[in-house]
Amino acid sequence: MSRAFPNFPTSKPLNFWSVEGFADMKRCLAAALLLSVAVALHAGPLAAAEPVFPRPTGAVNDFANVIPAAERDAMETLAREVLQKTGTAVVVATVPTVGDRTADDYATRLYEAWGIGKRGEDKGVLILLALKERRVRIETGYGVEGILPDGVAGEILRLHVIPHLKQGDYGKGLSNAMSAVSDVIARNAGVTLTGKPRMQPARPAGETPVSPFTLMLFFIVVLLLLFTETGRHLLALLLFNGSGRSGRRYGGGYYGGGWGGGSSGGFGGFGGGMSGGGGAGGDF
Repeated sequence: MSRAFPNFPTSKPLNFWSVEGFADMKRCLAAALLLSVAVALHAGPLAAAEPVFPRPTGAVNDFANVIPAAERDAMETLAREVLQKTGTAVVVATVPTVGDRTADDYATRLYEAWGIGKRGEDKGVLILLALKERRVRIETGYGVEGILPDGVAGEILRLHVIPHLKQGDYGKGLSNAMSAVSDVIARNAGVTLTGKPRMQPARPAGETPVSPFTLMLFFIVVLLLLFTETGRHLLALLLFNGSGRSGRRYGGGYYGGGWGGGSSGGFGGFGGGMSGGGGAGGDF
């Protein structure tokens, strides 16, 4: 017994040369054009916001041109010593701006784009300064998060870095950052660093340099104290009262040693390491 199937209407092929076909073609083209514009408008801002990272030139990458040569060379020397003795790569980067992204997000992406530290070990630290945004960040790799936690990184910035940056002493601030970070890493590894710059305290805000007249007046007072009987008695009294006081202790606990110099050279701290997203940042 045969079954009867319904007769479905069949559509006629489009004839673009007819009036109706030409109208259909215009509608298709208009829809395609609108779709293309929508895709371009949606993808355009995303593509513009994607940063283009510069290639690293060494341990110190001063793309903002704010680090004096002497401090740059000292940091390069220290970074090579830290890498050789501990296997940890400490890298400094300054950029004029981070564009549409935040400085903290830029630091994470730059760390991974450069691959700071050895792949699989991820022992690396990036110290980033964004000049236009006036922000500095210490970004840590997975392998150093345990010895350089966020709190320690934040204390380094707050006590030893940001005060210099606020005064425009970018070289001193970044040198302090590398010195303090390197000291934490070296102490954990049980090694001694010989090329570590001495930490440089920032001049208190509002402090003015001592004038030559003030120095001359001080010198005259010292002479009077030394060469008059009354002055000698006063000097002896002052020395006696102050003899029980201990010397001034410089706080922080991250640093020590003498000044290390040297010229910049090769740096092998880019081995595919990954950022752990940890660290700390601060505005100046």
